[in-house]
Amino acid sequence: MATSVSLCPKNSEGDNLPDDPNTKKVRFKESEDNAEDVMVVDPTPAPSLSWKGLLMGNKIIEQKVDSGSQQSEEYFSLTEGDVKKSVINGIPSIEVSERVHQLLEKEMSTSVVLKLLGRNIGFTALQNRFPEDYEKILSLGLWLIFGQYLIVQPWTIDFNPELPYPNTVLTWIRFPGLPSHLYKKEILWDIGGMVGKVTKLHFNTDSGARGR
Repeated sequence: MATSVSLCPKNSEGDNLPDDPNTKKVRFKESEDNAEDVMVVDPTPAPSLSWKGLLMGNKIIEQKVDSGSQQSEEYFSLTEGDVKKSVINGIPSIEVSERVHQLLEKEMSTSVVLKLLGRNIGFTALQNRFPEDYEKILSLGLWLIFGQYLIVQPWTIDFNPELPYPNTVLTWIRFPGLPSHLYKKEILWDIGGMVGKVTKLHFNTDSGARGR
């Protein structure tokens, strides 16, 4: 049985194929009978990832980005009753439903507010598309930019740039004169808790190697 492959300039009888100049029509013809099978082949090759791209997880990230964009579109899909407009004492008024408020707040749940200490610069809001990035930004640090501390705090619904900010600061503290036998992790953790929330202990001070 021989099989021949040829370009088909016209649609075969009974076939309903799209007339697209960017596609090729390929005919598979059997020599034993007159039956013909025609299929449409897209000449544009599908994008492929390199070995490095697969190791870097580019395919997974791309899927997450598409999923995130679809969710963002759903957040702003208003239904009947979500927005109420009225005029009070001649002043236009608009009221947004609680459902919309919750959706908007959920979209900002992985956002952080940045402030560079020592510089007359305003606030910057950074929205993280991936929860793991949000956790790293808040848990890893301290953050320094050209010798200036970068304050990173979670965004909250009550954030107001007109009010004093930040309300908490992540910083190092020292306990001069602390006896060496108290340089234990549990002890230092409890002592630090008297000042504020402890996020990290310095390993040198934890092991009693002071002055390094």
